[in-house]
Amino acid sequence: MEPIPGPARPTYMGDFGDVAAALAAHDGVITTRQALSCGLSRAQIRGREVRGEWIRLSYGLFRSASHDFTEAAMVRAVVIAHNGVADGPTAAWWHGMIATLPVPLTISCVAKPAPIDWPVETRVSRRNLRPEWVTQVRGLRATAKPLTALIAAVELPEGTAFLDRMLQIGQVTLADLERAVDEASGMRGIVEARRLVKIAGSASESEAERLFVRLLREWGVTGWVQQLSCSRWRLDFAWPEHRVAVEISGWAFHRDSRRHGNDLAKANYLESIEWRELQYDWHMLNGDGSGCVQQVIELLNARGAVAL
Repeated sequence: MEPIPGPARPTYMGDFGDVAAALAAHDGVITTRQALSCGLSRAQIRGREVRGEWIRLSYGLFRSASHDFTEAAMVRAVVIAHNGVADGPTAAWWHGMIATLPVPLTISCVAKPAPIDWPVETRVSRRNLRPEWVTQVRGLRATAKPLTALIAAVELPEGTAFLDRMLQIGQVTLADLERAVDEASGMRGIVEARRLVKIAGSASESEAERLFVRLLREWGVTGWVQQLSCSRWRLDFAWPEHRVAVEISGWAFHRDSRRHGNDLAKANYLESIEWRELQYDWHMLNGDGSGCVQQVIELLNARGAVAL
């Protein structure tokens, strides 16, 4: 999202001292209460607005015309204007869990918000978040990381891969997620979040293999052997006559460097004996299982199988 252009900046002396520090720390966004605490009077605040130095965003909320209205400024302003909490994908972006700010912006608040004309789509959910579910990040209220990860995993297009990545890099732990789904029982989206946490905590590789078997049967693919011995390795799925193998993995956070190295050695060995290997994980099979099976069929046909 590009910075949203505003009106031409006026020529003025600028803000100094505590006011300038507050604006710099809050992306150029300031509330009346913050300005008063920095020593300004209401008349001085009004004067800045009249001169165009500050632009009113909503009641008691301004942005400085000397600052770009960045994505961070937009999120901060929307959350404050609604007296709310950044949640879901917006909170994930604010926490640094994802690189791109999704639209619409997602906010939780207790009371029904007054309609505000924003230049970006905003989705507001009315819910009363428990204090332990909310944290302060750079002076803005956002849902804590475990709840953020759960809601974002349900709402983002590739949410399961996002949740897997958060577990893999240690942004959240499985215990954090399990505790969050129990505490947030009844919240919108938590049923699906609970399902994802259950899969993450189980043998997701076995779940992925069962899913792959169902897909093969649905597409009428035959001739495969599971757990075929091949030198010092075992192949998850193999079509020995056509020298085709399929390796299935679960969620990445379960895999360690030793397992990764073993998989690379196996792939290199298969290539050396002129086998072709395809690799799928739980996210690929769950997101586009039909596309995965079609790849298998195309490879088998290319290697002389009877047309499937």
